[in-house]
Amino acid sequence: METRGGGAGCMRPDPFPAKAEEHPMTPSAHPQRLRGRGAALVLSMAGVFLLIGAAFIASPPLGAALFGLPATGAEAQAWLRALALRDLALGLYLAGLLWLGSRRSLGVVLAATVVIPPGDMLMVAGWHGGAAPAPLLLHGLSALATGGMAAWLLRPPSAGTPSG
Repeated sequence: METRGGGAGCMRPDPFPAKAEEHPMTPSAHPQRLRGRGAALVLSMAGVFLLIGAAFIASPPLGAALFGLPATGAEAQAWLRALALRDLALGLYLAGLLWLGSRRSLGVVLAATVVIPPGDMLMVAGWHGGAAPAPLLLHGLSALATGGMAAWLLRPPSAGTPSG
């Protein structure tokens, strides 16, 4: 990658290299890039988060029922939109990291994301006193899926195993 002077002897990568194949938005050819079934799993997870976010926007009552908190009043509409944007952003993060990143970057993002479902469970349990089994189960399954995917992505690669 080409470099430009940054003053005082500092060199930094040129964000606009001369050759198109060196552009930073070109998908990585790195051997740790996720491919095959692994890429399909991450893409499926991204799709689920995008669909959940879209459902919360299209039908706030459905979103609230899935999440496990009431959707009455202007305040509820505000938190539902915040949840929708959170899920849409996560779906886009995963898709973008799948496109440009590595297994490890995807694993780190998912590992950090594992804090969300237990927090959601605590909010729902606090509101309902634990008497909302379906939403609590959905949040628990989300935590297991996210944590399991993170652990799988962060595991050391075995010799001769393709990255997908």
